[in-house]
Amino acid sequence: MTDRVLYLGDDINTDDIIPAKRGTNADPDYLKRYALEHVIGEGKLLEYDVIEAGHNFGCGSSREFAPIAIKAAGIRLVRAKSFAEIFYRNSINIGLPLEILGESQPNSVVEAIAQSGGLFPFNQQRRQGSVTVPPSLTTPRPMTMAEKLLAKASGNTYVRPGEVVFAKVDLAMSHDAIAGPVGQLFYQHFGADAKVWERDRIVLVADHFIQINDIRNDPKAPLMYQQMAQFAQEQGCHLLDMISPGEAAGICHVLLPEQGFIRPGMVVAGTDSHSCTYGAFGCFSTGVGTTDMANIFATGDVWLRVPATLRFDLEGTLPPHISAKDIMLFILGQIGCDGAIAKVMEFRGSIIDQMPMDERMTLANMAVEGGAMCGLMAPDDTTRAYVQARTQTSFEEVTSDPDAEYERIYTFDLSNLEPQIARPPKPDNVVSISELGDVPITRAFIGSCTGGKLHDLAQAADVLKGHCVAPTVSLFVVPASQEVRQQAETLGYLDILEQAGATILKSGCGACINAGMGVLGPQEAGIYATNRNFKGRSGDPTGQNYLASPRVVALSAIAGKITANLT
Repeated sequence: MTDRVLYLGDDINTDDIIPAKRGTNADPDYLKRYALEHVIGEGKLLEYDVIEAGHNFGCGSSREFAPIAIKAAGIRLVRAKSFAEIFYRNSINIGLPLEILGESQPNSVVEAIAQSGGLFPFNQQRRQGSVTVPPSLTTPRPMTMAEKLLAKASGNTYVRPGEVVFAKVDLAMSHDAIAGPVGQLFYQHFGADAKVWERDRIVLVADHFIQINDIRNDPKAPLMYQQMAQFAQEQGCHLLDMISPGEAAGICHVLLPEQGFIRPGMVVAGTDSHSCTYGAFGCFSTGVGTTDMANIFATGDVWLRVPATLRFDLEGTLPPHISAKDIMLFILGQIGCDGAIAKVMEFRGSIIDQMPMDERMTLANMAVEGGAMCGLMAPDDTTRAYVQARTQTSFEEVTSDPDAEYERIYTFDLSNLEPQIARPPKPDNVVSISELGDVPITRAFIGSCTGGKLHDLAQAADVLKGHCVAPTVSLFVVPASQEVRQQAETLGYLDILEQAGATILKSGCGACINAGMGVLGPQEAGIYATNRNFKGRSGDPTGQNYLASPRVVALSAIAGKITANLT
């Protein structure tokens, strides 16, 4: 019998595979119906046996629902030229067979996990002592920051790119869109009375789907939140809860550093692809799926392929009003969404030295849009001042050896950088604003873990002071945390924004994940200070989402079209 093969192109992202708005229902029979609905149509994947795709299959979110939906639809094999690292790990963990076209030598540990039927049975064998992970045989060598962090966390003296290690996790984070299913898997596989490996190292956050019922009826979202809160109560782990209905204490990637959970030298895993944000503090931090996190809850470690590191030397004198968002969009335009697959992006240079933490977090946050596992920056006085103001816990800094081996070194002089715009439907579809042409908009959004920090709101307030939002545009602003909201209020930013006509929303992920006010309607065009503009990511799949810095979003809201000036 001949396989029915679905041929797809490059950069098939997780929002293509299963749209974010489907993420409140974990039932595989539900998910399979909507797999690739925006690509080939609802229910159509059931007509195929094999998927064959190009580069970077599964880029985007860490949601394990993507491979679950594919497997539930009856797909027996996914072949691609390359896979996004989180999707690759998630698929191996649940037993979805993958084939990397052209790969000659699979890793023995990865093969062992796959042959065991997935990560749960493999780890059960580890716990029983019938399977062991051999120590690294890597001989002494200079190492990058990422390699040093993973060597220490895995109990090895040296590691090198490509080998698989089980790294001890210093902190595990999950949120309301994932934590409930994680808890269910944990109890299912480790026992109804099982206790997590170390409750003080687990942080659960209410931020993702807590506002979804403001825009559409979704009874599953409150249930997922309740499951998370119940798990936190049962296990005694940290819960950064809503402060009122639909109002987050903050978005996880801004809130955890604020609350002192993030320190240099840590290894952090989060059930969110933008967990790479914490690399701004000199941590190895990466996104993981549901199965990985349930196992972390039990064992305290996670398997990782040691990544090669790409170094980005950012030099020159940054022009006025050019931000980290412009820099990251520029880099994505240069290397593409697959330019750092399964690698680390290490940022350094005079531009980094001058950046506040808010801006460094933006760079690290969007490293995953280039396929990276982590975006890293060496700690310095700016890092220490931020961290020591929020925690008294000591930390150990790690930096790259002077002669460390990098897969590639990029050097960019940013002295003449213009504001950058990512056109739909990908974050690497980038042009300088002078090349964009005339694009009228009806929506503008300043918020998310990427665009709702205090520095972001300051950019917007500086532009909007004394001006008004165009009558054809709705501008939404979402402070990324309560601390950001309070500081922005004290500094007068919120008054300026409201007087200009912006609507200030409750803290939370909201429109960034198609789960709150500010989403795009049918055929609408909008400009967003968020991190992704995939089809259907932030509203109707016919909407056109352009990405830009908070400053450019504010200027465009005034003009009624995408612009970087008011003249």
